[in-house]
Amino acid sequence: MVDFSQPYTRFAFAYDKMMENVDYTRWSDYIDRLFTMHNYHPKRVLDIACGTGSATVLLAQKGYDMAGTDRAREMLFKAREKAEKLGLYIPLWQQDMRYLSVSSPYDAVICLYDSINYMITQEDMSQVFQKVSESLVPKGMFIFDITTEYNIIKHFHLKTFAETEENFSYIWRNIYLQKEKICKTVLTFFLKEGGKYEKYEELHIQKIFSVSELKDLLEQNGYKMLSAFECFTFNKWNRNSERINITAVKRQ
Repeated sequence: MVDFSQPYTRFAFAYDKMMENVDYTRWSDYIDRLFTMHNYHPKRVLDIACGTGSATVLLAQKGYDMAGTDRAREMLFKAREKAEKLGLYIPLWQQDMRYLSVSSPYDAVICLYDSINYMITQEDMSQVFQKVSESLVPKGMFIFDITTEYNIIKHFHLKTFAETEENFSYIWRNIYLQKEKICKTVLTFFLKEGGKYEKYEELHIQKIFSVSELKDLLEQNGYKMLSAFECFTFNKWNRNSERINITAVKRQ
């Protein structure tokens, strides 16, 4: 039996290098444009599942009063390093999004890069929506994105990726269980520690939800869904969309 490390603990060491292809500037610009399009001008914004803080710091540089949470402490260490290097004060704390708790409500909450897909049951998803609602001011905005079944089947199902870098190597294996709508990813890392390489493995599980399922769950938890766009655009999503961005507003 494999002794898996918790997701994004060992991954934190290699995450930014492995994600160099991700255009976080485009992502932060898109969030900014979504606020403008919906004629909403938040000051305090919370980034849940903020990871190593790449989008968080960019939004802070745009003038938003940012804060961030993540379940993995190791990812937050990297986020804190980025913020300090840029001279930014960004409160960061370790928290599972299902148990989100804040001292005072935020004008907006964001959850990027299909982090919401890690909620693998409707009950978990509903709990996140409820906790986010409790963390928002009345009529506050919630923005998140989802990966799609089309994306998983096209780019990940039964595919293996591998790379060797200066201080680590990884093997990334994927399988999609279509009946359960579950994608399982095993990440095997060989990290250089004290002159030798140590092996670690993480199991990542994501669930595919339809837009209609999410809309129902949002409405059940007191939101109105404002838009569901093909990500980075203002076009309605379609069957070939690889990522869908959803914007919702808390009703009260």
